[in-house]
Amino acid sequence: MAAKFQNQFLRLCLYLVFAVAITACSVKTEQANIRQVGNITYKKIDEASGLAYSKIQDDVLWLHNDGGDSAAVYAVNLSGDLLATVNIEGVKNIDWEDMSSFVINGNAYLLIADVGDNSANRSQYFIHIIAEPDVSKLALAASIKVTPLVSLAFNYPDGPKDCESVAVDVVNQQIVLLSKRHTPQTLYQLPLPLQLAQSPALLPSEFPSQLPMPLPKQERDTLVATPLGAPPALPESFSDYFGSIRLALFAGNSTAMSFSKDGLSAVVLTYGHAYYFQQQQPTGALTLLSTTPKIIDFPTLFQAEAVSFNHDASRFYITSEGSPAPIYEVNIAAVLASSDH
Repeated sequence: MAAKFQNQFLRLCLYLVFAVAITACSVKTEQANIRQVGNITYKKIDEASGLAYSKIQDDVLWLHNDGGDSAAVYAVNLSGDLLATVNIEGVKNIDWEDMSSFVINGNAYLLIADVGDNSANRSQYFIHIIAEPDVSKLALAASIKVTPLVSLAFNYPDGPKDCESVAVDVVNQQIVLLSKRHTPQTLYQLPLPLQLAQSPALLPSEFPSQLPMPLPKQERDTLVATPLGAPPALPESFSDYFGSIRLALFAGNSTAMSFSKDGLSAVVLTYGHAYYFQQQQPTGALTLLSTTPKIIDFPTLFQAEAVSFNHDASRFYITSEGSPAPIYEVNIAAVLASSDH
């Protein structure tokens, strides 16, 4: 515990020493590989903390708020316009921190990770999985209700911890979690529920009420996440300490994560940067996040906590807590081309 506070104190000292000398570093300008595509203005989306690109319809993003909101996810288009609200019955938003979309056996799913724990005092964390609704079948700005197909309760073998970065590794059938506030940040995994892989394909439906009956829940059994190891610390720069003294204390801490469906690339978000990772073979999360990342600056955001690849991982999207919240699109080909030069 003493080491933790010493680390935060050193970060604060760095902030104070360099803030006056290089204040200009706090102003990030848009690069050729980044553009703002939209702005989320719907008042109920004011603490966007999870983002997932639809696996059913192009140019649709799913979002949820941080803890304290109702148990709801929101669909918006890339411009930020509300398309639908999906209320998830039978669960609570204790501290929802990340979201992922994935496909298994031809079925599209959304995973919501109730894994935040700023004070590291929770006894259980939850993963909720729903069938992704097809918003093209709904009236504009419709509000619907669904129930989880699976709800997993879990904890960690080495005690409670905060986590804001969760992704699905479809190739290895894993739910991957990257811890936030303790050093070193550690990767953990939970197995994807077997019911998803064994379930029949979801039939096209005009209305969500016609979806197949929910799969059995697993809330009664508390799983224990398996440690995968600690990847190298995310690289930091002096500019991480200038945007906000509040966020400077968490420079280099992950706030969101997304994996490509082929397991060959990942993006990890912090308050100041996005980190793009690549590997040649889908050997797993620890190997992937142990490669040297491409570091991508983005314009200063109030509190960047949401990131997701698009369907083919050629782009990813970033948004932030606060309202209105911009939506930024990062072109990965442009990122790689600029790094080559």
